Amino acid sequence: MVLRDDRQGAAEHGHRVTAAIACHVARAGGTVDELARLLLHPDHEGGRHARHIALRSGQARALDYIRRVWASASAAVAGTRVVESRQQAYEVLAALRDRIETTPWRGERGRTALRVLRAHLNFAEVAGGPLHHASERQTAEEAGVSRTTLRVVYETVLKPQGWLRRLRVGHGREGSTWYLGDGSAHRHGVPVPLSRFRTTQSPPRPGT
Repeated sequence: MVLRDDRQGAAEHGHRVTAAIACHVARAGGTVDELARLLLHPDHEGGRHARHIALRSGQARALDYIRRVWASASAAVAGTRVVESRQQAYEVLAALRDRIETTPWRGERGRTALRVLRAHLNFAEVAGGPLHHASERQTAEEAGVSRTTLRVVYETVLKPQGWLRRLRVGHGREGSTWYLGDGSAHRHGVPVPLSRFRTTQSPPRPGT
């Protein structure tokens, strides 16, 4: 069990490194082919996870994995502005916290949605910006709700109203990639793009 947990932890760390590199390549205007060449180059330390997949499951499986990571990175980076400093990212999150705390959350479902949103805000603060990773288990525990309740408030409140956007669905113990929004759809009554609160910080590193 310990060895399995170690392997799982190494895989999660490798995925986060890969996702961070993909975000950097996307922000620099690169392509998925350039990302693949970078990650699969034997001398690139950051590509160890992708090369391990290629060695274990074949080149085609590794390329499929890289394309999935690229799609998530591109979605996160597209139409966003660069955060000039970590302090600026914290200011963005502080403004989001103010907006969340001053929004009326009516009824039991609204109060539950607020607890879930606060959990995501905590994860975002650890990550250093609105882009963050969180699994259902982590979020349910942080918010003090069941996973069933968590899914209900995701689908009926937080996602439709523009508070949360899932950029990539997690698999197994790998958390989903989320973007914390400003509730624009809640105020205007229709889905709208996330506002000036967008940032392009890389996915969080483990332990930060």
